[in-house]
Amino acid sequence: MQRMSSPEYLSMPKKTPFPTIKLLLFAFVAVPLNCLWVIDTGIVGHGTNFTRVSLFMNTIFVLFVLTWLNIFFRRWLPKFVLQKEDLLLLYAMLSVSSGIAGHDIIQRLYPLLGHAFYFATPENEWAELFHAYVPKWLVVTDKSVLAGYYKDSAYLANSLYIQEHLRAWLIPSLVWATVVIAFVLSLLCISILLRRQWIEHERLSYPLAQIPLEVIEKGTNLFRTRLLWIGFAIAAGRDLINGLHYLYPAVPTLLHGRFMLSQYFTSRPWNALGWVPIEFHPFVIGLAYFMPLEMSFSTWFFYWFWRFERIAGSVIGVHALRGFPFVWQQSIGVCFVILVSALWMYRHQAFQIVQSILGKRDSSELRTNRRAIVGLLLSFGYLIGFCYWIGMQVWVAVLFFLILLSVSTVVTRIRAELGYPMHDLAFRPEDILVTALGTKRIGPRDLTLFAYLHFLTYAHRSNPQPHQLEAFKIADKLEFRIDKQLIVAMVLAIVVGSLAACWAYLHTAYKFWGSTWDGWPMFNKLQNWLTYSRSTDVRSLLWMGVGACMGGFFILMRRIFIWWPFHAAGYVVGGTWSLNLLWFSIFVSWLIKWIILKFGGLKLHRKAMAFFMGLVLGQFIMTSFWGLLGTILGRYMYRFI
Repeated sequence: MQRMSSPEYLSMPKKTPFPTIKLLLFAFVAVPLNCLWVIDTGIVGHGTNFTRVSLFMNTIFVLFVLTWLNIFFRRWLPKFVLQKEDLLLLYAMLSVSSGIAGHDIIQRLYPLLGHAFYFATPENEWAELFHAYVPKWLVVTDKSVLAGYYKDSAYLANSLYIQEHLRAWLIPSLVWATVVIAFVLSLLCISILLRRQWIEHERLSYPLAQIPLEVIEKGTNLFRTRLLWIGFAIAAGRDLINGLHYLYPAVPTLLHGRFMLSQYFTSRPWNALGWVPIEFHPFVIGLAYFMPLEMSFSTWFFYWFWRFERIAGSVIGVHALRGFPFVWQQSIGVCFVILVSALWMYRHQAFQIVQSILGKRDSSELRTNRRAIVGLLLSFGYLIGFCYWIGMQVWVAVLFFLILLSVSTVVTRIRAELGYPMHDLAFRPEDILVTALGTKRIGPRDLTLFAYLHFLTYAHRSNPQPHQLEAFKIADKLEFRIDKQLIVAMVLAIVVGSLAACWAYLHTAYKFWGSTWDGWPMFNKLQNWLTYSRSTDVRSLLWMGVGACMGGFFILMRRIFIWWPFHAAGYVVGGTWSLNLLWFSIFVSWLIKWIILKFGGLKLHRKAMAFFMGLVLGQFIMTSFWGLLGTILGRYMYRFI
């Protein structure tokens, strides 16, 4: 269907009934159950951690199941049929709540709250170094409560639902839930401000939105394509066999495991390549096919670019220089340029918003933007007020959250353009501030509080902001005019999801065991900061400047030459840890797509999309099936990543 562009159509948006009852059911039933499932598979291991990859597997699984259930509903229970608008609202709510309950937010919060008190010893001197700087109402210090959380065998009261346990966790959980709500609401406000610019004016491709868009738009008609079922069968069959192998080792595996390419490069200078694994992931091959060709090329090219830079450093003798080739520093510089470029492109939209505030222009879109600015100021103000309340200097808190929101926006921009299957961009405000200012200028109290805000900053794999903008993109593609409902749905998901995720984590931790994996590295880093003070790292700042120059060069070349194949986002992603696991699958997908376009043209390319979509759906559905079975049975299941 072609979109009508007449003024009458644009001025008369479709009226969609506000699905109040369905929305409340989604919020108070689907969202808490989803949070429990995400956390159970994430921290216990009853399945693959859904939120480690960019497109959350559990949300695609729910869409898939509901699409087929709709056939039954239409025949027997027509009142329960979910329309496309309902599926979009549910998808957006599940995606946002999954991000909150996911790998890099709630799943990293609770390992911090009791760790520094339960594991403090005379040897690590944590009590002397920083306990005095931690507000006691913000954490849990009672070791008898924490013993149940950590499943200490000497302590038998392992249930959350004991009065002293509930009392100990209630205040910290509620306080931190408000911080999560304010933070994700601020991301939503930024998404509302950016959506028109990125969706309508710049027309970013949003590669990862293609899968849910197709499922929502076409329903079961999507599965009438033979190529899709072939891809589905390959991916699902592989994970079915490997899942059975996990349960019954006599069953052979199929294309599972890791081949270490670096084992053949053990002598200088080739051993500087470092860790180079080869893994086969059907969903990555499928998702990478939807990436623009130059984006997928940039991704795997810069993966090898960084490694050959290490080899060059070994040849000329600078490999021993600590931090060489300064991937983290250069990537931050590139991210800064990407942010500046995005803000420059936004200047006309910003001017219209300013005119609207001054009363010189008005429209429903500008009114929505004004409300988003008010919401952003309120949520940002709450975050700064919270930090001031717990003892952080205001200027440090302002810089911290400005950097955090900027990094989150860059992650969203890279995802909207690149569609990378796993964005683990570990550019943390606390590390940037320590690098730029040193530990003395920041002070021990603020450094300590950085440790407790670490759960917001770790790597952005489960960042909700990209999912918010992708929901707006899907609504735009489907020509829905449900902006208010969509915003209300995501606000509900943020509030209910934050509270539900806190409960789900504690429920799961006390039922099985609480995680410690994020506490040790963070508090060991804090111990190092407080024990060995450091000044401004001038060398790192210089390399950030080098990265900014490189990023500016790539962006300028893409503006001047349409054929330029290198993208600044690829330069950033090429140095991330996750690309070790994904580079080979992305390379295979890029090569197949290049051959198809070279010899088959756009017609064959469009036809082949069904096969690659099947690869994604097949692996996601089978992986989610194993995760659901593991949650129901309460046992470990096959995990592919």
